Amino acid sequence: MGAIQEPAPAMGPYRVELRKESFYLSRADAVPDLISASSRYELKVPSEDAPALLSALDQVTGHPSWGKWPRPAQDERPDTTWALPPGSDGPAPDPHWTVTPTGPALSIRGPWIVYYETDRAFLSTEICYRDLEELREALVNLSPEESPGTHPKGHPSPSPAERSR
Repeated sequence: MGAIQEPAPAMGPYRVELRKESFYLSRADAVPDLISASSRYELKVPSEDAPALLSALDQVTGHPSWGKWPRPAQDERPDTTWALPPGSDGPAPDPHWTVTPTGPALSIRGPWIVYYETDRAFLSTEICYRDLEELREALVNLSPEESPGTHPKGHPSPSPAERSR
């Protein structure tokens, strides 16, 4: 069980539920003509969702307990075996995030499992706190041409460390 956060207006359709070592990111209006999940580890969302996704991640890193939640050690190699289907031995997701523009959409791949219920138009995924900053960086580093409305490369929004100063 977690703590569902009051969504900020900039989060658009995304919602966050905080947990002990991870958080749920969800979207209730994930209609199939806008969203697709081509694998357990990949999600495609409209390019214009990038600012809303960043706002949702910012809600997590802006929480007063953010500094207390677990993070990887500097040289720790990520373990993604938790994402394998029960009884399976692979393939596990890549331990690193990639955000790739694909026409009017962004393809987001990384260490998560995407749950997408097309009949309910409901999308949910669980992201470990240890993986959040790399995902955020991948979204911030999109150029304005790749994702309308995102922060220009030369003017990224502040990192969690910068916001806590």
